[in-house]
Amino acid sequence: MQAQEWSIDTTLLCQLDQVVVTATRNERRLSNVTVPTLTVQQKSILLSGNTRLNDVLQEQTGLFLTSGTGSSAVGGGVFGNGIQIQGMSPDYTLIMLDGEPLIGRQGGVIDLSRFTVGNIEKLEIVKGPSSALYGSEAMGGVVNIITDQSRRDQFNGGVRYGSFNLMDIWTNASLDMRKSTFHMFANYNSSDGYDLQPDKPEKTLDPYENMAFQFKWTFRWSERTKIIWNNRFFRGIQQSAFSINSEAINVDGSGLTTDFNINPVINHFFSENLKTSFRLYASGYRYNQTLSLKNSQEKYYEDNFNHLFYRIENQTDFRLSDKSEWVVGTGYNVQTVETIRYNGLKSQETSYVFLQNELKPHRKWIIIPGLRYDAHSDYANRWTPKLSGQFAYNENIKINFSYGSGFKAPDFRQLYLFYVNPAAQGYRIYGASEFSLNELKKQKEDGIIARILPDAYRISELRPEISHGFNLGGHYTFPNRPIKWDVNLFYNHISDLINYLPVATLSNNALVFSYLNVRRAFTTGIETNIQGNLNKYWDWSVGYQYLRTGDIYLINKIKSDEIFGRNHPLGSARLMTLRDYSGLLGRSPHMANAKILYQNPGNGWGGSLRAIYRSRWGVTDFDGNGFANMKEEFASGFVTLNFSLQKTWNRTWTTQILINNILNHTDPVNAPQLPGTHFHLGVLWNTDL
Repeated sequence: MQAQEWSIDTTLLCQLDQVVVTATRNERRLSNVTVPTLTVQQKSILLSGNTRLNDVLQEQTGLFLTSGTGSSAVGGGVFGNGIQIQGMSPDYTLIMLDGEPLIGRQGGVIDLSRFTVGNIEKLEIVKGPSSALYGSEAMGGVVNIITDQSRRDQFNGGVRYGSFNLMDIWTNASLDMRKSTFHMFANYNSSDGYDLQPDKPEKTLDPYENMAFQFKWTFRWSERTKIIWNNRFFRGIQQSAFSINSEAINVDGSGLTTDFNINPVINHFFSENLKTSFRLYASGYRYNQTLSLKNSQEKYYEDNFNHLFYRIENQTDFRLSDKSEWVVGTGYNVQTVETIRYNGLKSQETSYVFLQNELKPHRKWIIIPGLRYDAHSDYANRWTPKLSGQFAYNENIKINFSYGSGFKAPDFRQLYLFYVNPAAQGYRIYGASEFSLNELKKQKEDGIIARILPDAYRISELRPEISHGFNLGGHYTFPNRPIKWDVNLFYNHISDLINYLPVATLSNNALVFSYLNVRRAFTTGIETNIQGNLNKYWDWSVGYQYLRTGDIYLINKIKSDEIFGRNHPLGSARLMTLRDYSGLLGRSPHMANAKILYQNPGNGWGGSLRAIYRSRWGVTDFDGNGFANMKEEFASGFVTLNFSLQKTWNRTWTTQILINNILNHTDPVNAPQLPGTHFHLGVLWNTDL
């Protein structure tokens, strides 16, 4: 990217004029999108100085960064960050790269720190159920990472060094020819990690070394036909040590992650009113873990988690008239997982059809109905509808509404897990498809199991988790002033939540678990953003989300005076009321952010100041009533303050400094992704070839 192209006149103009594709699977102006959609532009990413995707996302309104626990059932440890949207869990958020799904979820979370931002053109974030367009995993929303698609000859990159011996090196090159455009991107990222609890053998973040490479080739076969070949490869290795049952266990150079994506696409334009896209996609993710006893070569645990995903898809867009535009698609995907935690190789297949019609019955109205049908190998077939619309009262006031049904299919873990933990007294977890009541009865006869619990008799075929999401919002552009205000009310109802629960006790009192559709829940709230610019150099924005969540089963129990709790861990039990109920664990009721961006191409100076607030959230349940109600069951709220400053020299070289978490907030247990105050120093270059 050229230095002068990093400058955009105003955030407001950028927000109003940009074209987005994720919300409706076809190109449309952001100001005409009918569902809640957030974009993060390249300018904001560059001025922030952040290097990883998780750092960028956690600064956006309504997005809450959560930390995953260890991917193996042995030991645990933090392995990555997921993103909550509208209070929905990270495993309900579909993460895509250039429109294709990313795999490699461990414990329901994709590690967002695997993705660098050096070649990101923009991020498009759709909030609320999107399964009518994207199927399973889009029940809560979609994050689409769109990489550089520019047509110009360039070579740029950067080197950053920072706290914890962080090293980040990236380079991005493109070559534009008469019929072909080549994009090549490479990144190296390493760190010694950090330790917020020095008295424990494990680090909060393990030392790591990551490498990523992406190659994209666009070939314009003719004026009507374009071929795109997009490849990405990632390799990461971690070193760590942690303790189990007072023994020091060492992961000795064997926490190895590799993943790849291969994505050929053919686009053909028959006419202005008819175009089609044919997409192939192959992706693989492998995580190899070996644990050895400390100061010994004896292996304690070893696993190869191997996940493969293949897809073929066609999408055709056609316009019947100026008042009716259709998107119709069909596809098929198959995925396999192999790990010692499952009994052999497991596979799933899905065939699907989707359609969407954009209707314009009046110059002030846009109505978009849609429908999707999924035929899955492991659960009942599913119809998924959606309906959204926009009413333009005038040029400055637009009102949006949307309803979407979402679903999340039972994942491999919930269906096929067959695991006995050698630590923690040897507890066992069986996926619903691996569970056998007859086997439990046999183990009881053999003395392995002491008692079969009542829920064991309820285990049956898992159903998809289903959501119904409603959004009502508006956009207001201040007349003759560079200020834009958005507000959105949302409500999501989730049924058939899949939960793991005890089904038996072993003879040593350890538990046996399995999975069952057991609960209903909701998330609701309001989100608002206001943004503008002081002049052509200064942009600003302020965002806020209020969130309420709840487990309907527990709320009904509280209303029936059946739930007890304590004011502190050693206190006496008392009857809980609705005022005591704090909602689902892991959700902050209040989140806010404020940002100021400055960039002056004339003198080369630029920078940003960003503040992020999270109110307290429940993290555990000591008194066993299903929610957090004691002070000791909550994580403390916090404010982080991030600052960056940069100077561009001769339109080619840019020096940059970043200081994050200036207020030095740390919480190693509940917010391990915050390492305290840390800095980066960087040098970026931008050169036309």
